Amino acid sequence: MAVPQSGLHELYQQFKAIAYGIWRKRWYMLATTWVVSLLSWALVATMPYKYEATAQIFVDTETYLPSMARRMGVNVDLMRKVEIVRRTVVTRANLEKIIQRTDYLDQIARSNNDIDALVGQLTRDIRIFSLDEGMFRIQYEIDDDRLSDRQRAEVAKRVVSSLLAFFIERNGEDGRQKSDNAREFIDQKIEEYARKLSDAETAVAKFQQDNIEFLGAAGSFVQRLDTAKAERRKTSNLIAEAQVTLDTLQQQIQNVPATIREARSSRSGTRNGDQDPLEERISELEKKYDQLKVLGLKDRHPDVVNVTRQIESLKSELQDKQDALAAELQGSAEAGKTSNLTTETPNRLYEQLMLQIIQTRTELETLKQRESDQRKLVTEMEDKAKRVPEIEAQESALKRDYLSTRQQYNEFVQQKQDFDLKADVEATDEAMSLRVVEEPVTPQRPSGPPRLLFFAGGFVGALIAGLSVALVLSQLRPVVITVDQLKAHFDLPILGNVSKSMSEEENRQRSIELLSFAGGVLLLLIVFVSLLAFDIFGAPTVG
Repeated sequence: MAVPQSGLHELYQQFKAIAYGIWRKRWYMLATTWVVSLLSWALVATMPYKYEATAQIFVDTETYLPSMARRMGVNVDLMRKVEIVRRTVVTRANLEKIIQRTDYLDQIARSNNDIDALVGQLTRDIRIFSLDEGMFRIQYEIDDDRLSDRQRAEVAKRVVSSLLAFFIERNGEDGRQKSDNAREFIDQKIEEYARKLSDAETAVAKFQQDNIEFLGAAGSFVQRLDTAKAERRKTSNLIAEAQVTLDTLQQQIQNVPATIREARSSRSGTRNGDQDPLEERISELEKKYDQLKVLGLKDRHPDVVNVTRQIESLKSELQDKQDALAAELQGSAEAGKTSNLTTETPNRLYEQLMLQIIQTRTELETLKQRESDQRKLVTEMEDKAKRVPEIEAQESALKRDYLSTRQQYNEFVQQKQDFDLKADVEATDEAMSLRVVEEPVTPQRPSGPPRLLFFAGGFVGALIAGLSVALVLSQLRPVVITVDQLKAHFDLPILGNVSKSMSEEENRQRSIELLSFAGGVLLLLIVFVSLLAFDIFGAPTVG
């Protein structure tokens, strides 16, 4: 524990030496404190009072028209419009109007430099900021020492009133010129893209007309080429089938005779399509037999028996005739052999086969001619197909440009519609409601500067300056006040120390000095307190 005690003792000795050095230079400290205090207080006293005026506005954007526009898909941001007005209302033109409307400012604006200075001052001191839920505050503070307190208060109120009027007017009118410019710009773009769209449509139509063979409505050229090839293959297949049919018919007709031998009819050589006379007689007798049976005659009736006998006789004769004809046909080995009972007639099967052969040959020649034409068409289309990729690429590029232009044109038209609706809503008085919540009034007391704080700061600074001066002077000419300091400075043995004995006169002189120093400090405090009291109770009022 010895080391800490030694350290604290040394620290105490150093502090004691510094304090004694400052005390020895107390008159310098007091003088410095007085000088710095008076200078700082004089500076603060010359600072003009500031007067501040304010106003508050409530902007209601939740009216019927903006809500209806939002339901229609158009975002009407009226608060953004108010924000733009808030940021642009403090323009040089408006500030110059405020200077002209304010008598006191107009009086001190004698030259262009004065006007520039006033515009800069107004720009720096005017504040328009938004509060919560649509509230806006307009605030202005003036401390121009060329005006009296009353004049500064009136100027503050007049400036805020003018700004309030500008704010309301600009919210009703601001942006119309910009809207007109924006509308004109959009109209120009719509006209420009309308021309581009028309040119693109014309280019696509002309290209399609020039290349209609490759871009027909029936499908792409490659598809039509594939279809032509398929038709050619189909025709080739039909030719092969027709050739097989013709070969088959030619083989069949070789085994079919052109004529056949049939029984000759007794009717002037009629063909086998006519009925034999014996058959006709048998048929007539059978009809007669039926009639007799209808009359109710029995089989034993003479007429019935007679008819029955005749029918049997004719049937027997007809059978003999047919047997003889069959024997003659079987015995005839040579074609065309004449006979009383037979004759040569054309073979209908042969005729039908020959007709089919002729039809098949005709169809075969037709298919061959069709195949030849189709081969030529396919060859031509294959030669032209080499141009198809280039033509399709050109068509795609033209259509892509057309679609891009049409999309941009439609976007501008939609923007124009939305912009017109938005501009109409924003330009309507019922779009939003502005209500002045707090009217600007003439300030009755100054709002600044904080002289109490400045006075106290000046006093504290003066004390620090006095202590610093005393400390610096004491360090320039240090003195030894303790035995430890003496041991530290000289490496000599110290036998002891002797206390100073002061006379009565010296004690009286020392008391006077202390009283004088205390009086100087007390007087400085009195002055400081008086300045504070004067600032608190003697501040000017405008009434």
